[in-house]
Amino acid sequence: MIIGFIGTGHMGGSIALALGKGGAHRLLLHNRTEEKAARLQEAIGENAKVASFDEVASRADVLFLGVKPVDLDDVLKALPRLYGIVISMIAGVNLEEIAPLVGGAPLVRVLPNTPVAVGKGFTLVTFDASFSETRKKEVLDLLSPMGEVVEVTEDKLNPGGVLTGSAPAYLDYFVDALAEAGVSIGLTKEEATQYVLAMCEGVIALAKESGKSPKRLGEEVCSPGGSTIEGVQVLLERGLYSMVKEASLATYRKNQKMR
Repeated sequence: MIIGFIGTGHMGGSIALALGKGGAHRLLLHNRTEEKAARLQEAIGENAKVASFDEVASRADVLFLGVKPVDLDDVLKALPRLYGIVISMIAGVNLEEIAPLVGGAPLVRVLPNTPVAVGKGFTLVTFDASFSETRKKEVLDLLSPMGEVVEVTEDKLNPGGVLTGSAPAYLDYFVDALAEAGVSIGLTKEEATQYVLAMCEGVIALAKESGKSPKRLGEEVCSPGGSTIEGVQVLLERGLYSMVKEASLATYRKNQKMR
């Protein structure tokens, strides 16, 4: 199968890395900055090729669109007639807006996150009405090397994407903040980062396997009168829950205004 990418930024590049492993597919890569596509091709290997806009669009069996929302109209108007499946990675732009510009090509929207590059991503996907269950399964199987893939209705895509697509950045900053705290109490930054990342992996595994809510697990760490509850109390007094909610709402509102 030939898989094309128009736009190979962080998200498009992450998906290309996941789908390029194993050599099962031929990848055609196009980016406005050709050097970025060339670096990605080098990382993927011989089954990837930097290609022109027209070659990617006309040859791809599956075409991933990863352009900025403000550039979408110009990009789609420049496309030749499409015969393959079009998969949009563009946040805040729904299927109804894209459909008139792709000449009836089957349409899919995905909201992945950057861990797809290492096969540990979480991707939300929605299909237009033309897809049969059999054809949906073909697309889901194609995306499976990226990690977990969940089909949702389109109205769930943008709010879900805040938690799955944008919130990894929140977590990255929180991890770094913990590592900086570790430095302040005597660790090196490298040691602190290693410890925090290992801790996160264990916490997530326990939350998935225990059947308990994350809040309940947190409470179990906090012995009455102990040291952990002292730190948790600081987080709660400083407005942890309201801060996270406000950050998520800000991301969601911005997504609604991307076009």
